[in-house]
Amino acid sequence: MGSAETIPTVPEAELSSELHSTPYDSLPDKRCVWPGKPGSREEGLGRLALLTPDVVAHAARTCIRTGHRVSLNWDLTKLDIANFNRAPTQHHIVPLLGGTAFDDVYVFNPQQSSQWDGLRHFSAPFPTADDPSRRLFYGGTTALEITDRSNTRIGLQHWAKEGICGRGVLLDYAAYAERNGIDYKCLSDHAIPLRILREIALEQGVEFRRGDILFVRIGMTREWDSQMTPASRLAYAQNPKPQHAGVEGTEEMLRWIWDEGFAAVAGDAISFEVYPPKTAYPAADGQASVPGLFMHEYLLAGWGLAVGELFDLEDLSRACRELGRWEFFVASSPLNMPGGVSSPPNCLAIF
Repeated sequence: MGSAETIPTVPEAELSSELHSTPYDSLPDKRCVWPGKPGSREEGLGRLALLTPDVVAHAARTCIRTGHRVSLNWDLTKLDIANFNRAPTQHHIVPLLGGTAFDDVYVFNPQQSSQWDGLRHFSAPFPTADDPSRRLFYGGTTALEITDRSNTRIGLQHWAKEGICGRGVLLDYAAYAERNGIDYKCLSDHAIPLRILREIALEQGVEFRRGDILFVRIGMTREWDSQMTPASRLAYAQNPKPQHAGVEGTEEMLRWIWDEGFAAVAGDAISFEVYPPKTAYPAADGQASVPGLFMHEYLLAGWGLAVGELFDLEDLSRACRELGRWEFFVASSPLNMPGGVSSPPNCLAIF
């Protein structure tokens, strides 16, 4: 198992470019791609380092044609009843100067609604002989560093300085499933295999570019808003073993995400990947199975790759169909909170 100390000592910018350009199968440690020095901007950006000025400028030139804008932010009050003991959003309107003006006060958990998972959100196992249960966050950051409020290492402030901006591409699995008679529930362990994502990209005419921000629509926000009752929402929130549909967690999915050069991935699923992670998935030939894995441990703790969840992709899907194109410019401004763990996306798709 790799660690920060095993990475060669070379100039930071050179090491970052070298590792982010290395094919997946040639990575020295696929669970530990940590090119930035502890506490540095490069470490804080993680995989967002792919969003160079040239990449962002090219995305703006090629994607912004009509000026049509679509918000990707779901209602802050939803999930109105969330699992994992996540408290609902509180919004207080406070009078000021005797009612001459008003302020508002928000108390909310970004994980309850549309959110970017920051690099402090999820760790991965890095056991040692002395500490077999040891887990580390991106760059080798420890839980003690995160709970030390004077320490802002790998906090959201790094993403907030430049935003998450570039070319977005949507793979509309929900629409594909409707066309092909695939019936599923978003609160299930339904998994989207890589071969289907590739088929959707081919059907939509999507050709990926390095630095793309990938969006996968599974239909979760639509199902919550239009198909679930208050009773079924409460039943989900109280379920001690919730299930979330999403992309399958396999090494071939990891290889594809890395080698296509995605700077970030997002979707309207609760966990982006299927949850809980499965031990195995059917192979493409249908004759065998392939091992499953927990991709959050690779994407966040291993690669520093932003993971977006519960984005509202319904209007985006309609806009893409109407305009006949599945690419758009993404402008996302995470909260500038030093040491922050996650953030509402504050995200627009611009056509």
